Amino acid sequence: MLWIFTQDEQSLVHVNEVTVKGKKLEGIIGRDSLDWTKTLGKYDSQGRAAEILQDIVKAIEASEGATITYKMPDQ
Repeated sequence: MLWIFTQDEQSLVHVNEVTVKGKKLEGIIGRDSLDWTKTLGKYDSQGRAAEILQDIVKAIEASEGATITYKMPDQ
């Protein structure tokens, strides 16, 4: 289970998938036909957004528990 605290610090969301969309990272929330997306963070470049995604992957790999919480960086 992956929980992400959004960059604007206004939401803590349980996401099923995280994707880079241009300069943004978006989380897919919900299941099947009820899926919707939420912007988790916006960065200066697509490259920076991809770096943040790699950070999320590292946090998942390093986790020993079933629940991971990740805070989106400001920059």
